[in-house]
Amino acid sequence: NDPFKVNLTDEMMTIELDPASGTYIIELDEENKVLSMQSPISGAHSYILSKKTGEWVGADDYHNFEGLFVRDLIRQCKGVPKL
Repeated sequence: NDPFKVNLTDEMMTIELDPASGTYIIELDEENKVLSMQSPISGAHSYILSKKTGEWVGADDYHNFEGLFVRDLIRQCKGVPKL
């Protein structure tokens, strides 16, 4: 996967793929305990932290953040990035 650029700050992670594939943006609002993901495959989603499981779940339908993120990324990538 060339390019596959991962940029990380305290509040945001971006994964830049080639221009045709787009960019993933994951942002954490620590004060409000909200995680946001913008995916070129599935669009924008907001997540809240489940008190029961400790996982980030969809604010609207309680889908699992990790599951959707991994499924979207697998559709576009081959192998893993060189970090």
